[in-house]
Order: sequence, then C-alpha cells, then structure tokens
Amino acid sequence: MLESFKAVLETEREAEKIIQEAKEQAEKIRKNAQEKAETVYKETYQNVIAEARCKSIEIKEQAKKDSESEAQIFIKRAEKLKKKILVNAEQKFSEAVDFILNEILS
Repeated sequence: MLESFKAVLETEREAEKIIQEAKEQAEKIRKNAQEKAETVYKETYQNVIAEARCKSIEIKEQAKKDSESEAQIFIKRAEKLKKKILVNAEQKFSEAVDFILNEILS
C-alpha cells in the first residue's frame, strides 16, 4: 500500500510539473503573440500613415493642377474682356474726337 501511495504521489508531482510547464509554455505563447500583435499594429499604423501622406500629396497636386487650369480659363476670359473694353474705349474715343471736331468746325 505504501508503494501505491508513493506511486500516486509521484504521479501527482509529475502531473503538477506537466501542468506548470504547460502554463509556462502558454505564457510564452501569449507573450509572443502579444509582441507579434504589437509589431503588426505598429507596421499597419505606419503603413496607413504613409498611405495617407501619399494620398494627401496626390490630392494637393490634383487641386493645384485644377486651380491652375481654372486660373488659365479665368485669365483668358479676362484678356478677352480687356480687349473688348479697349476696342469699345477706342471707338468711344474716336466718336468723342469726331464729335468735338464737328462741334469746333461747325
């Protein structure tokens, strides 16, 4: 009976040792998984930030191109209007000169 009791105690010690080793292994796995998760999170975060910066640059460049294009259209319209005003001014000036000359000469 003493031998049986010793065998049971030895088996329990071995079982406790196996359980402790399993707990230690589980803790190592948990820590490793946490470290990997943190690494993946940091990498993903950095990638998202880099992608956002690139997209921001693209949007700014497109906005610049669009605004330059619109500015060119506005400048062309302004130049046409300027020419039209100058032509009208020249016509009015000519009419005024003719009117004054007619008044003086009549």
